Amino acid sequence: MEIGTIGITGGTGFIGQNVITKLKDKNIPYVLFTGNILDSKTVEIFFKKHHITTLIHLVGSFSLPFENLIDLNVVALQNVLEIGVKYGLKKIVYTSSGAVYGEPINETSTETDPLTPNTLYGLSKVFAEEMIAYYGKKANITHIILRFPNVYGKDSNKGVIYNFLQSIKNTKSVTIAGDGKQMRNFLHVSDAANAIEKALLYNDSDIFNIGSPVNLSINEVVEKLKSKYTFTVRHVKEDNELKKLLLSYEKAEKVLDYKPTIDTLLLT
Repeated sequence: MEIGTIGITGGTGFIGQNVITKLKDKNIPYVLFTGNILDSKTVEIFFKKHHITTLIHLVGSFSLPFENLIDLNVVALQNVLEIGVKYGLKKIVYTSSGAVYGEPINETSTETDPLTPNTLYGLSKVFAEEMIAYYGKKANITHIILRFPNVYGKDSNKGVIYNFLQSIKNTKSVTIAGDGKQMRNFLHVSDAANAIEKALLYNDSDIFNIGSPVNLSINEVVEKLKSKYTFTVRHVKEDNELKKLLLSYEKAEKVLDYKPTIDTLLLT
């Protein structure tokens, strides 16, 4: 399948900016969606005007309340798919999350594991993936779902690393929710963008974990930060039931030829 005209939703966000840089470096043309993605007329103009056949959908939210998660992670996606199909959409690359698994049934989660999310964010991403599968079957759209862990890097505006760095800058302190033993996989944004580029070139529908070798507890992240910054640490009540978010990306290595290039936590 030819890539065709690439549309990008959420291109002004952290991951989107890095994807756009990569597309520019490779001289791959794209069209950036602007406006209210929940407004059907705006979405229709986008697809009708630019004849989008391939979509990179990066719009999403981590933030409660649940209505906000449903609007941006599910309703917006359904709006894009329904209208996109009408105007010739043939392929979608969607960025999901390892939070769809809930706690790993083994040390790391694989794509064949059951989806038992234990956060509302993870639940909203499961709904989104089911929405994509529905339209994939209904309209014969090639759909590639990439499940990311914690994505970080320069110019990030969310996530554990960003929150800690901002807190150190503003208050010379960091706050750990719970005991800090929660394990997380950290993916540098450059590798996230690499995976999206690989997905653009892949011609079948499939689901891939996209991860890195960087598996650390929150306490280990704080210790690494202490090697560069001076700050105090305080603990508060745990606010996230997800103890582990660790992804096996062996399938992506074999099938997508995805290989993470950042194998240590880069602190900027």
